[in-house]
Amino acid sequence: MKVRILLLTLLCITFGAQAETKASRESVEKLMMLTDVSKIMDAMQGQVSTMFNNMATQMNISEPERPAFEKYMGKIDQLLKEKMTWEQFKEPMINVYLKHFNQHEIDGLIEFYKSDVGKSMTQKMPLVMQDSMMAGQQAMRSLMPEIQAIAQEMQGEIQQARQQAGE
Repeated sequence: MKVRILLLTLLCITFGAQAETKASRESVEKLMMLTDVSKIMDAMQGQVSTMFNNMATQMNISEPERPAFEKYMGKIDQLLKEKMTWEQFKEPMINVYLKHFNQHEIDGLIEFYKSDVGKSMTQKMPLVMQDSMMAGQQAMRSLMPEIQAIAQEMQGEIQQARQQAGE
């Protein structure tokens, strides 16, 4: 009787372990190809550039300040284009997927993204992300006066504390 229970337990453990097998690198790469992750990264870089352009308005950059602002935003933009490429993120992203998804889940995602609905999602997701970022920027724009007031209040208190410490 004990032998049967032990065999049944081992069988359940073995079956459970097989159901949760780690995903293969190849299947994760296939999923990333189907979801056009590299194109999404390109779209994100474009959105970051747009965000930088909107910062000039949010920071109340005057016309005489604009050349310096554009010079440094250009440097940041160039840095991001050079250092945040798909080739540099591919391996870390594969490792993230391998950490969080098992083979069964990756296979299910691959099947989904092969479907018409999955293909539609892949095509529309960059637009959804772009519109989402715009909505977030609009929300932040409405909060900026309050954030600036809090920052000025904080700066005043820090200056006051420094003056008191120096006395």
